[in-house]
Amino acid sequence: MPDPPERQMEAEPLKGDQVDGVCEARSTGCGNLRVNKLSGWRTAAFLLSLFLCLIVVFAFSFILPCPLRPQYRHTWNHTLPNAATYDFLAMGDANKDKVQDVFFIFKSSAGSMNHTCAGEGLPSPCLFLLVVDGTDGDPLWERPLAAELSWVECGVSGDNTQGKTCLVAHADKFTAINMHTGLTVWQRERSPVVNGNLPVIILPDLDNDGINDIAVLSYNRSPMSHMPIPTEMVIFSGKSGEMIGSKVDVDLGETRAHLQLTTDSGAQYLLLHTDRGLYAVGLWRLVDKAKTGLESYLKREKSWEKGATPTGLIPLHESVSLQKVLLVKSSGSSSPSLLLYTASGVTLLKTQTLSISWTANTSTLLSTPSFGHYDTDGVSDVVLEEDLGNTTKRVVILDGQTGRVLWKASLLFRDQSPRPASVLTLNSYSVFMMWGERPSHSNESSSATERSSYLLHPRHAQVLLERRNPTQHIVAFKAVLLERGRHACYLVLSGANGSLMNGAGLEGAGPVVLTKRKLKDDVPESSVLGVDGDLSGDSEESVKEAFHRLRFSDEVK
Repeated sequence: MPDPPERQMEAEPLKGDQVDGVCEARSTGCGNLRVNKLSGWRTAAFLLSLFLCLIVVFAFSFILPCPLRPQYRHTWNHTLPNAATYDFLAMGDANKDKVQDVFFIFKSSAGSMNHTCAGEGLPSPCLFLLVVDGTDGDPLWERPLAAELSWVECGVSGDNTQGKTCLVAHADKFTAINMHTGLTVWQRERSPVVNGNLPVIILPDLDNDGINDIAVLSYNRSPMSHMPIPTEMVIFSGKSGEMIGSKVDVDLGETRAHLQLTTDSGAQYLLLHTDRGLYAVGLWRLVDKAKTGLESYLKREKSWEKGATPTGLIPLHESVSLQKVLLVKSSGSSSPSLLLYTASGVTLLKTQTLSISWTANTSTLLSTPSFGHYDTDGVSDVVLEEDLGNTTKRVVILDGQTGRVLWKASLLFRDQSPRPASVLTLNSYSVFMMWGERPSHSNESSSATERSSYLLHPRHAQVLLERRNPTQHIVAFKAVLLERGRHACYLVLSGANGSLMNGAGLEGAGPVVLTKRKLKDDVPESSVLGVDGDLSGDSEESVKEAFHRLRFSDEVK
């Protein structure tokens, strides 16, 4: 029986209360449901991100190849059995592995990579320009060339895409060779240049072919020559070797050497060491003589041009006793200073102001001055070897700022001893390497078959590390970093000197050996000796540990 209406009316409030309760429950439950759904999405997003990160890490760790560091042999030799070599060692990254490789040139009937003079259609013996891997000494490429050698310079012309070139003056030809591939870029007759001299002059791209151009200066190298050769400049295309414009008469007296200098403003000048002193001439002026309109490619330094004579020459240092001029890198300036030396002293000339910075008296110098950083002022210091007589030399380091003596030591020397070299460290000072013998070895029986190399640490200046080496006829020597800021080493090229051999044959030739040694590998094999015979300041262990702790740099900070 159906409920009475009253019962239904009574039931409605109960139903309403039930609905309200459900709604209230839903309002709370719905909120929790939304939170639960949001938390799920967050968890899914986190897991997805984590999964993607793991994929990326896995890809970089196991799939994508990591760059391999070069594997060095601390010491290596490259030997040529019957050859003669030349005073030339150059560095460059031939195989693009970011390690410096070694370029040198030798004369032989056969090369190092199964090339022969006869097989290349050249008279025997001939020249071979060879590059070996800096890591292990293995040959990378070689280029046979007709003898005889006049000179060679690497790092000229070219661009960043195709690479720089080595320019070889040999026989009656100029040959440009790509430093990466060893292929001949161009070759031409030397007839426009009577007697070309180094360094090669680097010019802007004058013919708009995308490659910097070059110029070669011709003059007598020896002041004793009986047949004067006029000072002339010839411009060549860096891409094709074709002559640009006409030959330029520099209109000067007896030229003995030349250098190229770039000022702070980017103006390029040719420095001419003559029998009357040192002069400069703007390259803009010379290229305009070769071909009208080319001067627009080059800048001029207004402060220098004020002192130019009507012929365009700018006197920098007039002295008939001037023997040599060297460029010295200046701290905080792109324009180098000039080191001038005579039989009685050395002088530093500031090119920014064309004024003398300092002068130091010296005796006769045995070798061309070299440079390094004995202190941490960022200025290159000067290393000299003075002849004291009786086969004794004094090695002197002069302060690059003031010219005062910072360090000196006396050593015995032999003919053809390499000049000192240095390698910069992260501490902004250099480690110096020099050759000779200490006087106590002069009476030893081993001195006839050995010579010594010495390492100098500026923070332990009262001692030297001495390493005894088998006597070699050292033709070329260089201390370098094989990588940027890494692997300091030195290179020794020994054998018969092709420049001193008579005739075009191989009479007097023998084994030619290129040796590379890591600088720190000499430390355990060396003995510590006092510069003045006194070892009281440092123990042998502390000195050697100081050398082992060194880290190297390729620029001054």
